Amino acid sequence: MAAVLLITDRSVPVRDPRRFKNVLAVFPHADDETVHCGGSLARFAETGASVTLLLLTGGERGNPAGVIDPALAAVRRRESERAAAILGVARLIQEEFDDGQLRQHTGAVASVLSRRIAELDPDLILTYDLAGFDGHEDHVACSQVLSALCRTQFPAMPLWYVALPARLLRLLVLVGQVADDSRATPRRATPTHRLFIGSAIVPKIRAWSAYRSQRGSIGKGLGRIIPAWLPVSMLRFEYFADASPPPYPPPEGEGE
Repeated sequence: MAAVLLITDRSVPVRDPRRFKNVLAVFPHADDETVHCGGSLARFAETGASVTLLLLTGGERGNPAGVIDPALAAVRRRESERAAAILGVARLIQEEFDDGQLRQHTGAVASVLSRRIAELDPDLILTYDLAGFDGHEDHVACSQVLSALCRTQFPAMPLWYVALPARLLRLLVLVGQVADDSRATPRRATPTHRLFIGSAIVPKIRAWSAYRSQRGSIGKGLGRIIPAWLPVSMLRFEYFADASPPPYPPPEGEGE
């Protein structure tokens, strides 16, 4: 219980997930969604929302050497399908952009995302913040493209960045799970709210376990000797930063 209290930032307001009925989570790689907001996706599904997961790359570089492995892409697709089913995701969309190369294809990524968002018409979008959580180039590119789209084409659509309170981030850096990257710090979002995930921690842990090919990359530092489910099981909340574009001001003379 003490550990739960230690990693819970009670100063961050709690929001009710039940107001959202059509949630879209957009991430570059299979497992990103489970690690950062798997409990929330399961909670949204539990409350009756239709949850769609859109993955931009096949994750074919998701190995210790970071080299292209076409067979790995097929493995990660199967893993993402299992994880999505566990989390209650209604639809999994797998795009085929090159893993590690999103920044070189931002125009095409924007076109695909624009079409998918118009097609799905979500009432909430989840993705990385502009720091990409850990500075990964694909994470950053995903956030930049999606954030720009929401500002210019979908200004009324709520956009939430996955985020961490400062105390939890410091703890992850201390145990070696997150690199202390000073370049990412200025772009890192501060949580504006949190969602209570409660029993949804169980499907999150099960979905996390489905990504067997990624055990080495998910477990860093002390995570290599401590089972992933142990620290994850202590989480009762997931944190987000509301990055929704501000409403356009009314034309001069209106609203007076």
